[in-house]
Amino acid sequence: MTRMKHVHRASTLALCIAATLGSGQAHAGEKELQAQIEELARQLENLKKQVAEQKAAPAPAPAATAAATSSGPGNFRLSLSGNLDAAIGRQSDIAPGTAALRGGTTKFFNGGMAPTNLAFTGSADLTEGLTAVFKLDTEFLTSTGANMLPVSGQIGPNGYNGANGGSVLFNRAAYVGLAGGFGTVTLGRQQTVAVDAVIKVEPSNYTNFFMSSVYGAYNLGNAIYGQALLNTAAGRYSPGISGNLDSRDNAMIKYVSPTIGGAKLIAGYSPGAVAGGDNMGSKASLGASFDYGNFSAGASYTEWNPVDVLTNQDAKYRLGNLGVGYRFGPLSLRAAMGHTSLPAVTLKDATNTNVTYSAADASVKGIGATYAFSPRLDATLAYYTKRYDIAPGNHPRVDTLGLGTTYLLFKNAKLYALWDYAKSKGDNGANQTLGGHGSANALAVGFSYAFNADLVR
Repeated sequence: MTRMKHVHRASTLALCIAATLGSGQAHAGEKELQAQIEELARQLENLKKQVAEQKAAPAPAPAATAAATSSGPGNFRLSLSGNLDAAIGRQSDIAPGTAALRGGTTKFFNGGMAPTNLAFTGSADLTEGLTAVFKLDTEFLTSTGANMLPVSGQIGPNGYNGANGGSVLFNRAAYVGLAGGFGTVTLGRQQTVAVDAVIKVEPSNYTNFFMSSVYGAYNLGNAIYGQALLNTAAGRYSPGISGNLDSRDNAMIKYVSPTIGGAKLIAGYSPGAVAGGDNMGSKASLGASFDYGNFSAGASYTEWNPVDVLTNQDAKYRLGNLGVGYRFGPLSLRAAMGHTSLPAVTLKDATNTNVTYSAADASVKGIGATYAFSPRLDATLAYYTKRYDIAPGNHPRVDTLGLGTTYLLFKNAKLYALWDYAKSKGDNGANQTLGGHGSANALAVGFSYAFNADLVR
């Protein structure tokens, strides 16, 4: 019974008392009237107790119910987030395929400062201390709206990638898992252990410089995480199998530990799904990160075992990376390096064509700094050198310098300007990376807007 009903009954009884008193004075004896009054008084006392109990445990209002369920079992949360980024600029020394047409041009840059993406992130409280989590994240081109198909994780095993990466809707992430006091376990396509371990100290502050070379806007920074151009039998340098050691892994089981004393452990494993051996085609990674005050560090080791399509034997592709960073007030310094050891192997590319790769080693080293002039304005400077050891006398190298500045207009809206310069040296280096001219540069200005909204909470 609600409080309003109690009040109504009390009012009715009060009227009854008044009526009874009036009636008693005219028609009833004094003793009978006194008995009626005492009975009504007892009923009023009982009603008072009921009202007091209602006040002690009131019925929850809708807002109170929502607040109570926001942290209890069964609560579901879903958010929509993303970033839109576009830039316009000038790029020199482009090689469109005809030597006579090589030169500079004005062009549209997709994701000059950060990738353009759209992500759905959700969680549900299952029991006390146990939460289900999931994420769906896709990257696309601002210039056309088309879904972007990065090379990362697009080559083998076929069982995970359909037609070797012919169509990937959620190219950045598609995973589900459980989180609790033990840490977080997730399954699906997700960021690699190599990225998780070192991303905080990546020299460019994860700014997408390097527009001048065929590395594109992302790949030179991602070299720290395993991106490496390989030489094929035809003598060209191609992204090839290195995509599998880039920023995403398919069919990965990943564990991230709780942070204890500033340290965090990360482990990942992708089954090979190849008949005849559990190790064939599989990938395993182990990494760690550490934060103490203004100091940060991270490192990881990854082994991938691609299966040679000619011999049906697995080879070992190894990646190791390491990075450190330190913050001095408004100045942040970062340094990182990565090394890949590449086996001689024949694999199928994205068009299902056999491609033979020679054995080679590739390494990249980078240093960078970011200075915050104010809460709104900062600048980042980064330098990378990348070297390949392919054969005696064949040691191509690419050096890249990048400078970027961002200005915060309002909350997550930024204006930015980027400049980079790249120089190639060594056998085939100039021909394959910088349009045959040995060096190139690019300058761009752009706008980036990030957003985040709770859809269900």
